[in-house]
Amino acid sequence: MSGWPKWACRHLPVLAGLVAMVTLVSATPAPAGRGSARAARMASMVAGLRAELTRSGAGTWNRWFQRLAPVRAEFGRAAQGSRRGRNGFVLNRNAVDYLQDADLEAGAGGTRPVDVLVSFSQQLRKKGIDFIYVPIPAIEEVYPENHLTAVPSDRIVQPLGRQLLLTLLERDVDVVDLLPVFHAAGQGYQLGLKEDDHWNYRQLELAAAHVAERLRRSGAGPNAAGPATRYRTRPITIAGERGISAMNQVVGPDGRLYDDVERGPVLVVGDSNLQVYQYANADVRNAGEHAGFTAHLARGLNAPVSLVASGGFTPAVLNRERRVFEGRRVVIFVGSVVVLSRIPWPPAVVN
Repeated sequence: MSGWPKWACRHLPVLAGLVAMVTLVSATPAPAGRGSARAARMASMVAGLRAELTRSGAGTWNRWFQRLAPVRAEFGRAAQGSRRGRNGFVLNRNAVDYLQDADLEAGAGGTRPVDVLVSFSQQLRKKGIDFIYVPIPAIEEVYPENHLTAVPSDRIVQPLGRQLLLTLLERDVDVVDLLPVFHAAGQGYQLGLKEDDHWNYRQLELAAAHVAERLRRSGAGPNAAGPATRYRTRPITIAGERGISAMNQVVGPDGRLYDDVERGPVLVVGDSNLQVYQYANADVRNAGEHAGFTAHLARGLNAPVSLVASGGFTPAVLNRERRVFEGRRVVIFVGSVVVLSRIPWPPAVVN
């Protein structure tokens, strides 16, 4: 299959057993009340996002955005200068496009990423496959004080990103909101790579734990048996590219470093944030292996998962993969919010 990297062929002797496990898991009926639990969780998130708008005092999302014009101007000036901010963080120019975007829902070239995500989710759900969108906040949203002289009290510097999540939820697309997770864990500037726009190992581990908990609570993930200690971590340091130096590799039940499987019930798709720390290829060299988001998601689920990733990923990348959704229970799209503004979003077709 053209979308799979070379590591997908490792450990071939265990694939037969894994395929058997997938067959059993995918045939398991959905737990009673799973749909109502999903609806209740999404309704709670809708209420929380609406409350953010209320607390802002702006009245509408657009007025909130307009009120932050001085913030956008300061980001713009920083992007035209040295881009070096406080605490060693360098401003990502691509993030500035996102932070200054006055119509995130329109997308690059009017390709409307929200509509693409809604259609993608609907197509998957018709096949009995759950879908979860996990946008990765720009590090400038996590630590706006590194580039701003005056930070909003709520630390929200792109309210239209919050509105986009609300719109998706209101249109029945399940999302994971990582911005409050990162804000809560951001003390000491331990999140993010200071001179690169990918996330660091702490962020991906936080995200994986959050998503794994979501899947366990919803019943959408694999029903893996056995103690949670089947998977363990091994901290390592490397002299890597992109400022990558530390990570926690995941060791599987067989004592080998974790590799994703080709056909698991959980399929993770997304951009190069899923490649760094997990495997090396022509575009991502010396950035860690066996320690990425999917490795830690597998650790949280106590079962291996599958991965398709590419730089600048949108769901249309999967249009050419004829059997990629076979045997899946859930598809999780993890990708930087920057992609919402930077590249077109062609329609996605679920084959």
